[in-house]
Amino acid sequence: MSEFLQYLFESSVCMAAFYLLYKVFLARDTFVMRNRIYLLFSVLISLLIPIFSFTTIQEPTAIVNQFALDPVYEFTTDLAGGMKVVKESFQIESISVLFLIYLLGVVFSFFRISKHLIGILKTISANEIEIKQNLKIVSVQENTSPYSFFRYVFLNPRLTSESDQKHILLHESVHVRQFHTMDLIFVEIAKVLMWFNPFIYFIQHSLIEMHEYLADRACINSGTDRIEYQNALVQNIEGRMNLALTSAFNSSLTLKRIKMIKQIKSSYLSNLKLLAVIPVICLSILCFGFKDINMEKSTHLSVTKPAYKFPIEAGKNVKITSVYGKRMHPILKKEKFHRGVDVAAPMGTPIYAVADGVVKKVNSKFTKGKGYGRFIIIDHADGISSLYSQMASYSVKEGEKVKKGDKIGTVGSSGISTGPHLHFEFKKDGEYVDPMKYLSPQIVQ
Repeated sequence: MSEFLQYLFESSVCMAAFYLLYKVFLARDTFVMRNRIYLLFSVLISLLIPIFSFTTIQEPTAIVNQFALDPVYEFTTDLAGGMKVVKESFQIESISVLFLIYLLGVVFSFFRISKHLIGILKTISANEIEIKQNLKIVSVQENTSPYSFFRYVFLNPRLTSESDQKHILLHESVHVRQFHTMDLIFVEIAKVLMWFNPFIYFIQHSLIEMHEYLADRACINSGTDRIEYQNALVQNIEGRMNLALTSAFNSSLTLKRIKMIKQIKSSYLSNLKLLAVIPVICLSILCFGFKDINMEKSTHLSVTKPAYKFPIEAGKNVKITSVYGKRMHPILKKEKFHRGVDVAAPMGTPIYAVADGVVKKVNSKFTKGKGYGRFIIIDHADGISSLYSQMASYSVKEGEKVKKGDKIGTVGSSGISTGPHLHFEFKKDGEYVDPMKYLSPQIVQ
């Protein structure tokens, strides 16, 4: 969920960069076909760059695995762990709310475009159709500007003279031949996904401008009288705007179209401005296309179960009483995050090292009935450290090397506890992990 929201953000930033480049360098040129292709390309490339990533791998570095514990604040760190989970939970809930808002926008946008499409289909089925010049002319009764949808051209014959109809059909035939409806459908689909991004609307407006400029130019180049054609534009200026997905003969950019007809053709050297798109693409790829894989974290995420021994042998009255994760604290009666595994066992039950390692800490300073009580920390290979707490006695010393299965002490109730048990924690690469992902105990919960 959060990855998808990040994708939407990155895609929106790319789209903004490409559109700003268009407005600064390309929008004033008369190369309208080039601009049309560029606008479509900017939408497509903005959607693709965050998807196709180039992976770089960071080699793992040596990490000293330490449990930051001392006899005074061990219990405080447990409370801090709970606060961390509350904060993460709040972040997850915030992301969920954002994603829900996004989905509502998608649904609204989808129904909006569906409504327009249904309206077009109803208009086609409810009116007479005449075929002229490979176009399907739909005679409508509404006071609307002429517009086209694929091969269908919609116009009110009562409001347009025969001379104007000739210009209109020529104009709309250009929209049909150049597949302008396909452009609009593509952008509308992008708008459904990116409804919150104002730049997709700017791009759509600019693309419609290019469609009209292309159709106007084709009409003028075909031999149509320039003044007569401009008069036809003015005659239809009172018509209202049309449905989405359609190309209109007249629109609010009538004045811009007349100016473009009169504008002097840009120099071919203006196409060199397209070179400016290269650094924009490169920068977008550098920012959003490269994904770092930290081998330390990836190793942590893809957990396999190596040969780690469970610290207590299965037996009578030996039972797992609490696992890693949120739980109701047995003494405080509040929901807290439990960073380890609790195993209830009779007082004096042997505790064993889960793997080969070096004893890093043997806690000799503790307060009875508080915090972790007596505990031992052992550093192992593969970035693993293990902590054994609530012990009654020790069988090892700091700095001593131990083998898997060596006895290191006995079960007790030396810290904050409701009875004899072993509180067991794992850290990998300096982060708390669920010990049960590394152990395969023959002990019931």
